[in-house]
Amino acid sequence: MKQKRFISLLLCLQFAVLILLGGFLHQRYTTLLDRVETLYVLMENTKTQADIALCDLPVFAPLQTIGVEAAHQRAVTFMGFGKQIFSHVEYDMHPLAAYKFHARVDGGDLLVKVCQESGQVLHAENKREVQRSHLTKEEGLDAAASALARGGYDEMELAHFQTDANRVIATFSSVCETESQVEIVIGLDNGRVMGLFTTSDEA
Repeated sequence: MKQKRFISLLLCLQFAVLILLGGFLHQRYTTLLDRVETLYVLMENTKTQADIALCDLPVFAPLQTIGVEAAHQRAVTFMGFGKQIFSHVEYDMHPLAAYKFHARVDGGDLLVKVCQESGQVLHAENKREVQRSHLTKEEGLDAAASALARGGYDEMELAHFQTDANRVIATFSSVCETESQVEIVIGLDNGRVMGLFTTSDEA
């Protein structure tokens, strides 16, 4: 009889322990759920704020480039010709992506290199023979400044110049960039460009 009572008491104690343990676990589980829910809300808020922040960021457009036809027209305009005189074109990647236009003019080879990104004339060489001068050095300098403007160079000022073999050789500096210089050579027989060399060109 006592043994049955002991077993019953033991079972009751075990049942009570299970109830207490169950209550404890339920409380812990509820607390854990509350914390998870709070964390989820915080994550959603953070994500929303991040999305808003990303939406507010400026969108940078890709670099604009010019096509071969626009570059061809730039080369023709820069040289001061009223017609398309270049016979063929090639693509160059050094030091900048550029189109190189070739022609045969006045008995000499002509090369004009136009930057694909900026549309500026990076390099020019006209290997024709210069005839007797018909222009003054002042007119040659005016022709140089005009050619630079046609070549895509704005806000340039004359740094120094010299005359040599019926040519005027002028160096212009950028008003905005102190280290940016362009040397341009003008033939004093017709005022056309004989050469253009920039600090960024290694042609």
